[in-house]
Parts: sequence; structure tokens; C-alpha cells
Amino acid sequence: MTQVVVVLSAIPRLSHHLRSRLPNLRISDVPPGQADTLDKLNGAEILVADCDLLIPYAHNLTSFKWIQATWAGLDKFIPHIQNAPRDYVLTRFSNESFGLAMSEYVIAHIVNFERDQRQQYENQRRGLWKQEGKIMKHRLICDLTIGILGLGTIGKSIAQRLKLFGATVWGTTRTAPKEKLPYLDEHKTVSDLLNVLGNCDYVINVLPSTRDTVGLLNGDTLQHCRAKGTVFINIGRGSVIGELDLINALEQKWILGAILDVFEEEPLPKQSKLWNYPQVTISPHNSGVTRAQDVAKLFAENYVRYVKGENMINKFDFERGY
Repeated sequence: MTQVVVVLSAIPRLSHHLRSRLPNLRISDVPPGQADTLDKLNGAEILVADCDLLIPYAHNLTSFKWIQATWAGLDKFIPHIQNAPRDYVLTRFSNESFGLAMSEYVIAHIVNFERDQRQQYENQRRGLWKQEGKIMKHRLICDLTIGILGLGTIGKSIAQRLKLFGATVWGTTRTAPKEKLPYLDEHKTVSDLLNVLGNCDYVINVLPSTRDTVGLLNGDTLQHCRAKGTVFINIGRGSVIGELDLINALEQKWILGAILDVFEEEPLPKQSKLWNYPQVTISPHNSGVTRAQDVAKLFAENYVRYVKGENMINKFDFERGY
């Protein structure tokens, strides 16, 4: 009997890529918001779903055994299923493609910040040929010490790519390292956070939102950043630092600047002061965009494991929160 996989997603051509990977499965698209949406979802053992579209039905799902989410971070979804039975497997989407995309984002923005591309674009607009200032005295990535908070799939990918450019790379994890990673110069734990801040030119947050990471950088934590200035990059979750604390760190010059893709409140309100700082770069939570072919590839790998009863890739741990 052909197994049915129900897809609840706004990602273009996701079902097409799933069928290409697993032609023997019956892939069924379920439009959200229709009268029979819940019935169709409850007729499935396996769901592939965008978390925001699944939230309205989360408390009423009864038959599924596995949800493959199309999101990497599940912090906005988990509260809606926190008190529901957990006799199913929930897997996140995160793989090497996501790591590559976010590595590109990090490297591009470091280069832009160091070479003052914003000023170069302004000079071009005004027809000015200027060779003085930061534009001509920029640091190369090999001159930088870069700290990465969080060494999951994405954090490791970023560390590897930065090492290829010659950076000195510090990695930070919740617990002591179990293995030596060749692309890390220093492997620290969160208990060494102030040491990491004090030694790094850039600090990149890739941490998920959990009870241990919410507010991790709040208060005067960033006061401990490198004396000659640190640039803060956030591509993890905005909950790691409150907006007012981040603004204070900028105004007190505890950090040189910030490159921000995620925020405490999203979309970032128009009245936020963060929009107005010349040393801040803002992007709309798009450092890593989920692509249909990548979700399909991960789902196909996980499906083989599911059928065999093996451990699945990116299985969500309800106790740890990621």
C-alpha cells in the first residue's frame, strides 16, 4: 500500500521535489484554512509542514507519527504543542545548504563592514573618488578573531568557511567539547562567555531560543567585549538579547556595530532606533532561506531512517528545547 505524506507548506514546488526524491510515496498537498484541512491532516501518518501554518491545527491532530518541519528554529511552534501528547517524532529542517547560505551571509557582511561598503556606495552615488579612511585601511578576515556562539550544523559550517579565509575561530557550546574540531582555534563553553567576548573582533550568535539562551547577552554583558571594539552578528534568535540592551551597548560603544538578521520582535517595528544607526545593518530574517529541494533531500534521508526505525536527523529534543 502506498504511504501518504501530507504537505502543508507555502514553499514553492516543495511537493514536486518530494515526489522527485520519493516517487513511490503519495504526496498530498493540503491548503490551509479550508473546512476540511484538519480532516486531511488527521488522515496522515507523516506531515511536512511550515510551523506557522500548522499552529492552528496543532492541538487537534491525532493520527500523525512524524512531523518534518520546514523551519530550523521551532521556538514559536513549541508553545502550541507543549501540553499535547508527545508520541511522535518532530524533526527540524537544518542541513549543509542552510549552513552554506548563512556562511555566505556572514562572510559578505564582515567584508562589507570592514571595507565600509556603505560609504563606498554613497561615494559612487555622489560621483566621488575617495581613497582615504577606513576604505583603504580595512582588516582582512585573516586578521580577525571571530567567536561563534553555537556549534550546530550551521555554526560548524560558518566556522569551517571562516577558517578557510584564515580567521582565528573560537567556538562556544553549552557543554564541554567531545571532539577536537580542526577548524577551531579555541573551543569554549558558555561559562567562558566573557572570555570569548573579550577576545573576539566579531561575535556571531547562532544559538536557538531555549530557556538557557533567552537573554544570555542581556544587561551589561556586552560591556565585556574586546576593548578595541567588537561587531555583533545575530543570525540565531533575537531573544538572545533584548532590543533595549542592544541599543544601550551600541550607544555606550561597548560594540563597534551590529549586523542583525533576527530581532526580539519581528518584523522590526518602524519606530525602532536600530533602523537609524549607521553602524547597524538590518536584514529581514533572510540570512538562510529554506529551499524546496533542500527540504526534500533531508526528508528523503529521514524517511529511510523512519522506515527502518533508526534515529532521525535533527530530531527535536523537548527537554533541551532544540
